[in-house]
Amino acid sequence: MRGLLILLLLYPFLEMYSLFLLADKIGGSWTLLWIITSFFLGTLLMRSSKLGGLLTAVTTLREGKVGLFSLLWPVRLMFAGLLLAIPGLISDVFALLLLLPWPSPKIADINLGGGFNNGARPGNEQADDIIEGEYERVDPRTPNDRHLR
Repeated sequence: MRGLLILLLLYPFLEMYSLFLLADKIGGSWTLLWIITSFFLGTLLMRSSKLGGLLTAVTTLREGKVGLFSLLWPVRLMFAGLLLAIPGLISDVFALLLLLPWPSPKIADINLGGGFNNGARPGNEQADDIIEGEYERVDPRTPNDRHLR
């Protein structure tokens, strides 16, 4: 807990130090251009993640097998945009890592203690997915004064 607090307090200084090193290597004007460009890219990414999240959800629901990372993709986009909007190289590197397309396990393949698939192995389709039962339709009784004559 104490290490996390120290890291959180050191983070702004590490960002400034990385910007000073970058300005020393490529120049102050190029560093300023880098900061402004990453800020605008971050805000554009955060604005477009709303529509992207909706389209991603629709696409993954149509496919049937939903990946965990594909469901979390809009959240990753929003967080990556926020990290890009923060000036500094460390946050930009973390944002680019979040934008990488990582493969994910399918949610339908994850079996947490039996679940809904009755202990079936992922990949084996069960043919007995029909639930048998009986039903009886019961119409509500209407009073005699409410009948049409």
